[in-house]
Amino acid sequence: MLRTLPAVRLSAVLVAATITAATAGGGPAYAVERCKVSSKTIDNPAYSGPWPDDWDFTVKACVTEAGANIRHWATISWDLPESSTPAGSIFNTTGTNSEVTAMIEGGGVAVTRRTDLAQRLNRAKDGSVTPASYSSHWPSRERLFTDVIVFLDWKGDGKGPQKLHFAPSPSLPGSAR
Repeated sequence: MLRTLPAVRLSAVLVAATITAATAGGGPAYAVERCKVSSKTIDNPAYSGPWPDDWDFTVKACVTEAGANIRHWATISWDLPESSTPAGSIFNTTGTNSEVTAMIEGGGVAVTRRTDLAQRLNRAKDGSVTPASYSSHWPSRERLFTDVIVFLDWKGDGKGPQKLHFAPSPSLPGSAR
């Protein structure tokens, strides 16, 4: 009986390896992800005190291709200045949001997803968010990329939303090659 024990263990390992290989083979054979990170320092126009009042925003714009599926997504991060005002009194609720857009190189918009940022930014804490993304089967040979715009509507500055356009992701070809 001791001599058959290694054979039983080997059989169990082979069964587990077969199940793992079958499960792993169910997805796309490859995935390509292209991202671009860009940053902007933004002055708070509603504050004129002695403390630094610049907000630092960083955006990672990405486009991912897995088989025939294309996903457009981004991560938006922010660092508050020392002069940050109390929670709840920094940005107007309407007009403070992000737009993550699936774009066709050379012109054309596939779809835009808008995400509210006011609630998160008004917490008066450093943070980040990955807004709504867009995924689809894209049967075209056109090159695609992700575009990100952040709109900030500062309370007390007497102006409308400030539009901040960040660097788009690199492009990649559509799934039909």
